[in-house]
Amino acid sequence: MKINSTKVAQIAGVSRSTVSRVINNYPNVPSETREKVLKIIDELGYIPNSSAQVLAGKKSRTIGLFIYGDNNDKSKILDNGLSFGYYLDFINRVLKEALKSDYQLLVDVINDNSFSKVESLYVNRDIVGGIFIGFKEGEENIKKIIKQYSPIVLVDYLLNPSCENKGVYYINTEDFNGAKEATEHLIKLGKKRVIHISGDRCKLSGKERENGYLEAMKKFGIAPMIYNGNYSDEKATEIVMELLEKNIEFDGVFCANDNMSYCVNNILKENGKENIPIIGFDNLRNTIPLGLMSVAPDINNLAKTAVELLVNDKGEKPKVTFVKTTLIKGLEEYVKESYLD
Repeated sequence: MKINSTKVAQIAGVSRSTVSRVINNYPNVPSETREKVLKIIDELGYIPNSSAQVLAGKKSRTIGLFIYGDNNDKSKILDNGLSFGYYLDFINRVLKEALKSDYQLLVDVINDNSFSKVESLYVNRDIVGGIFIGFKEGEENIKKIIKQYSPIVLVDYLLNPSCENKGVYYINTEDFNGAKEATEHLIKLGKKRVIHISGDRCKLSGKERENGYLEAMKKFGIAPMIYNGNYSDEKATEIVMELLEKNIEFDGVFCANDNMSYCVNNILKENGKENIPIIGFDNLRNTIPLGLMSVAPDINNLAKTAVELLVNDKGEKPKVTFVKTTLIKGLEEYVKESYLD
């Protein structure tokens, strides 16, 4: 037997519009009637058609979270657990914030051939809005999304955006300040040959972390030593092995993310150079327990702000929000800042 709102109304002895008001939690329904209808819905196992509710004018209660993954196979991206670590932490925080506001979360990894799926979700109003993270500045597909759809929250995408679409918002981590502080800390430890293994220079985070390193080196009058790691574990490993093979001296390492710092740490330990201090970025869960340092973005605030920008319709919203970073040097600071949550 097909269960629909008409059947629920017949059994409850009320009109179909009353059932609709109960489902949509409208206040103008007597409590006795509401309880009766909800009981029958539960007994019948009736699930309201969310698409029909949206078409009838009810706002979707699903948030889209879209992660850029190049053109690699999704299973390959997800299987590579450590390199996906930052996104997994971010997904976890966004999910918590969505549930607090009684929203669902849809997560997908988007490559250059799958942007049409995002467009369909907006066109069909299946999502209230989308959070986009990991996308490269100026990429044509994301520019099209920004121009045509809203609301949208872009994380670490543009430093000074000039978008005409009022429903597009930007959240940026203070990558420059975090990188500068990390590099200065290594220099204050007495290190004079601090290398930087950089991130993806096509992304705002990669550019700003490199710029922060450069500013710190300039401040202390030390020549920079930059090697392009492109956020890649393999490249970071190759870079350090080559430096060691060529006997190029360095006494400190600042990596643009924690994944690369893990690889650097392993290589240095294998070669008896475990005393060289390493600082990464992102503060993944394994970093501090491994004895490494890391720059920690306030990911809780980042997730909370992203969700609020999508679901809160009241008041003026900031076009650009900056999220602070903290240099975590040991376990005590790690616990104090509550990054274990």
